[in-house]
Amino acid sequence: MKSILKISTLITAAALSAAAAPTAEQLFDTKCAVCHIKTRPADKSALIAPPVMGVMRHVKEHYGDKATAVAFISDYVMNPQRSKAVCMPRSIKRFGLMPSQKGAVTEAEVQQIAGWMYDNYPPQGMTGKSCQGSGSGKGKAGSGKRGKGGKPSVFLITKGLPHLTGMLMKHWDDPRLALTPKQKEKLLLVRQETMRGVKRIKPQAVKLEKQIRMLAREGAGNDRLDPMIDKLASLKAEASKIHIKCLNDTRAVLTPKQMQYLMSARQQRKAQ
Repeated sequence: MKSILKISTLITAAALSAAAAPTAEQLFDTKCAVCHIKTRPADKSALIAPPVMGVMRHVKEHYGDKATAVAFISDYVMNPQRSKAVCMPRSIKRFGLMPSQKGAVTEAEVQQIAGWMYDNYPPQGMTGKSCQGSGSGKGKAGSGKRGKGGKPSVFLITKGLPHLTGMLMKHWDDPRLALTPKQKEKLLLVRQETMRGVKRIKPQAVKLEKQIRMLAREGAGNDRLDPMIDKLASLKAEASKIHIKCLNDTRAVLTPKQMQYLMSARQQRKAQ
């Protein structure tokens, strides 16, 4: 009888503990909302930090998948640096650099909050001034084909080069890869530098390619189109140089064993 009562007590305690555990939104409300409001501001002059919808708009421009975005937020919240920031420079000038939240929030809580932020912000249909995203870079621009979603690729070399930082994010916390905190910090900086470089080039390349197609359909001559094509090729070549630099910088951070594991995992995925 005592055993039954003991088990019942333990089950009840566990249930109460689970019920008492705060949701991700509740954690955000208590840990983050005092600075980062959840709604569009009616009076921007009263802001003390960027609203969460603006923060996540910029995060998603730089980090296109959830795992990557959560990894970035988790690292930045604990170890903020100007070189890591994805917001506009004027935001840092106005609000200053976010202080480290070490001691105010646990890593587990940050990951829970970051996942909720990614799933809910920016709200669907939200519009605002924004730079073009960097895109996946997986299209076949060099062969005249388009990237994902029918958009032109910004890269000149679009086949045969792995996207190492994207692969790393899929194995970010994989114990077999065993990335150290210092490696993660360096890899996030490599990815951010790459995304910034590509994002700088992409709007020019996309606009120019659209103009070339339109003018070619209208019968424009080579004397007009050739310089535009040369410029487009130069932009896409620059983007591919950035991609290759990213590969080399990433290899420099990883150990040979880590690199071997990553390439093996890539081959396994391709074989599936």
